[in-house]
Amino acid sequence: MGIDSGAPVFDGDLYSTQMLRDPYPAYRRLRDLGPAVWMPKRRMWAISRFDDVRKALRAADVLVSAKGVAANQFMNDRAAPITLTSDGETHDRRRNILIQPVMPTPLKALRARLEEEAERKIAELATGETFDAMNGFASHLPVTVVAELVGLNEAGRARMLGWAAATFNVLGVMNLRGLISAPKMMELRRYVLGLGPDSVVPGGWAARLFDAADRKELSLQEAKSMVIDYVAPALDTTILATGHMLWRLAITRGAYEKVRSDPGLIPSVVNEAVRLASPIRGFTRYASANYPLETASIPRGSRVLILYASANRDERRYPDPDLFDVNRNPRDHVGWGHGPHSCVGMHLARLEMEVLLKALVDRVETIEVGAPELAWNNVLQGFKTLPTRFRRRR
Repeated sequence: MGIDSGAPVFDGDLYSTQMLRDPYPAYRRLRDLGPAVWMPKRRMWAISRFDDVRKALRAADVLVSAKGVAANQFMNDRAAPITLTSDGETHDRRRNILIQPVMPTPLKALRARLEEEAERKIAELATGETFDAMNGFASHLPVTVVAELVGLNEAGRARMLGWAAATFNVLGVMNLRGLISAPKMMELRRYVLGLGPDSVVPGGWAARLFDAADRKELSLQEAKSMVIDYVAPALDTTILATGHMLWRLAITRGAYEKVRSDPGLIPSVVNEAVRLASPIRGFTRYASANYPLETASIPRGSRVLILYASANRDERRYPDPDLFDVNRNPRDHVGWGHGPHSCVGMHLARLEMEVLLKALVDRVETIEVGAPELAWNNVLQGFKTLPTRFRRRR
């Protein structure tokens, strides 16, 4: 594959440790260079501007997912038959089955249980003692309620978090992080391929996939593999976004007080937190035909990195994009993707975050945080730990 000699070039490596520590200066440089930028170190194109990212995510007929969404050929050659790595009718058929239990209407029945669990957890934490908010707060609903709803056996529930993080690591490049995570990702593959109707909880989301296979709506291999669609997106992305939301509320002067005085801001705060957190940096697509942009054309056969995290900080779309503004409601953010491949679990993630924040403002007077520790991952971004203290409302 050749490139237009006039195409803008970015010589950095977005997957280096330095870039993962603080990628935003590089994202700004990519946006300033043009709508599509060639990255010779990884032999990929990058699309980083807000409007161009949304357009690219809607162009699923040209920028396809069925050839894999990873930044390395090893994983793309081994793409599982799941919703994330499919297009057209196959994607629609899989997605329509996968999304049924996580649509707004069925989730209404789940709200009361999530609220009860969130209130119990906040009451337990609001003692003035320091705790790790990532393990003690942000992960609570995904690891308890959601893991139970998926309906895996005990061995699967115990390993879900590690499997999910490994899955995202290998969807980046095969650097040391990717190589270390590959065996754990293959362990997840072996686990789901060993599942069957008798090894999942009756009535759970995984069981629904096997029911669809019985009705010949899915193949048995699809039903097994699509459990990954529930395991990976339902955990880390929600946990990382929730931790970022808590951190922003704690460090932004006056932000938490505004939300406490006006809980009606909670949906806006969740959107703003996900915009800034962008827990998934981006996925790649394969150009099945030449893909034209305003001042460039990506050649057929190219691998294209679509950067959600850059789009969400694009100053062309959001004034003061690095600012956490509880009054801003960026409902068009791409933190949960956009277009036909938008996140299946985004309604559930939004509900979990809103419920936790409502319980927080009801019970907690102030939030204090220490220095967070980054979670090192090729695709995910967020905190591994976040020392936190809640002061109970008087």
